[in-house]
Amino acid sequence: MADELWREERDFWLAGAAETARKLDEACLMAFAPAGILTRRRAVESLASAPRWQEVTMSDRASIETDELCVLAYRATARRAGAETYRALCTTTWIRRDGDWRIVQHQQTPL
Repeated sequence: MADELWREERDFWLAGAAETARKLDEACLMAFAPAGILTRRRAVESLASAPRWQEVTMSDRASIETDELCVLAYRATARRAGAETYRALCTTTWIRRDGDWRIVQHQQTPL
């Protein structure tokens, strides 16, 4: 299961805003500096106006999982056009709802 979710996590960074929004659970919370804590609605609004990442590498990966929940933790190095390389420590909590995996929590701490 974790291998599947690592692929989903990569897609979460690289996919378009609409595809990324489909991965978010209705109860999703996200935390970004300096934006703060975002509800799903605010996260989707933010995604619509933000340039997408072109490349991401996830290292120092760790995960814990149950039948219905998986937490991914990693160090992200990401790049997008016209911007400096972004580095952060990240966690994402995936929850299984009606057979589909959805993001219920995502957090980034810039390095």
